[in-house]
Amino acid sequence: MTADDILQLCDEKHALASVAAKELAQRYLAAEPGSREQVDMTTLMTILLDDPSRPVRKAVAKALASSAIAPGHVVRCLAGDVDEVAVHVLAHSPILTDAELVDLFAEGSDAVQCAIAGRTDVSASLGAAICEVGCEQACRVLLNNGGASILQSSLLRLAQRFENHADICDQLLKTQHLPLIARYELLMRLAENLDNHPMVLERVPENQRHTFLSDAEDRVVLRLALEAGEADLPEFVEHLRIQGKLTTRLLLRAVCCGRLRFFAAALANLGQVPLPRLCKLLVTVRRLALQAMLRKAGLPLRAHQAFLLAIDIARQAEADFTYDLALDEARALTEALLAEMQDGALGADGDVTAFLRRFAIDVARLEARLLVKNGSSQITRAA
Repeated sequence: MTADDILQLCDEKHALASVAAKELAQRYLAAEPGSREQVDMTTLMTILLDDPSRPVRKAVAKALASSAIAPGHVVRCLAGDVDEVAVHVLAHSPILTDAELVDLFAEGSDAVQCAIAGRTDVSASLGAAICEVGCEQACRVLLNNGGASILQSSLLRLAQRFENHADICDQLLKTQHLPLIARYELLMRLAENLDNHPMVLERVPENQRHTFLSDAEDRVVLRLALEAGEADLPEFVEHLRIQGKLTTRLLLRAVCCGRLRFFAAALANLGQVPLPRLCKLLVTVRRLALQAMLRKAGLPLRAHQAFLLAIDIARQAEADFTYDLALDEARALTEALLAEMQDGALGADGDVTAFLRRFAIDVARLEARLLVKNGSSQITRAA
C-alpha cells in the first residue's frame, strides 16, 4: 500500500483497516531518519489521528508505544485519546516527559492512571504524584511495580490516605522502605480492628478484650523495635512518647522480651539523658543512682523494684543495653526476675508481679515457636 493509496482511502472516507495502519507505523519506524518515506508516513499518521475507527488509532498507538523515535506530536495526541487507545502509549512511550505524565495522570481515568503507574521507569516525582492523587487501583499497581522509585515521604502519604484499606495496608507493610513510624501506624490500625474480628469475639471473653488488644499493641511495638536500626529507634520512641504509649507495662514487657535497646532508648527519652550516656549508666552506676534515674523518667515507684532487679540480672549476664537478648536469654532473665519478685520480703507490687507472670508465659511461647520453626526448617533441608 502506497501513501497515495492511503490518502485516497481517507479522501473517500473509507475506514482504514487496522492492519494497514499498523503497517504504516512500522514503515515509519523502519524508514531512514529524515527520508522522504519517513516524512510521508508522519503525514499519514497525523491524518489517521482523526480517523473515526478506534481500532485504527489503537493499531498506530500499539506500534509506536515503545519507540523513542516516534513522532512526538502523534504520540502526544494518542496519549490524550480515549482510554482504549491512550493506555498503550501511556504505559510504554519514552517520548512522554514526567511533567506530561503527571498532568495526564491528574486528569485521567482509573485506566489511564493504572497504565502510567505500571510504567517500567516511574520516577520519584511521578511516583509522588501517584501517591498523592492516584486512585486505589493505581496505587496498588505502583506498589507492585518493581521499577518504580518511591520516596519514603510518598509511602507515608499512601499510608495516610489508605490506612483503612486492608489490602493496600498489607502491600505497604511488605514494602522494605516504608518508614518505621508509618509501619507502626498501619499496624495499629489493624490492631484496633481486631476488636470486631470474629476470632476475638468468639475466643476472648468480653471482660478480657481490652487487655488482649493492649497486649497486641505492645507486641507490635516490640516487634518493630527489634527490627529498628540505630538511627530509627530514638525517633520511634519519641513518637510513642507523644502518643502516651511509653507505659510501665510496655517497658516491663520490653525487658522481659529482651528488647534492651528499646528499653534504654525509652529511658533516655523519658529521662532526657543522651542515649550513649544512659547505656553507660545502666551498666556502671549504683542502685540509688539507678532509682533516681527511674524517678526522673517518671516511672511509678511500685515498679522500681522490678526494673532495678531486671537491670541487675542483665548486668550479671554482661548485657550492655546496646543489643537485644536472644529469646533463651530473655526467658532466663524473666524467670530470674519473677523468682525474685515473688519473694515476699521484697515487698513487690502484686500488679507488677502479675504482669511479669504473663510476660514469662509469652516469652516461653515465643521461644517454643522459634524452636519448632527452626526444627521444621532443619527437617525440610534434610528431606
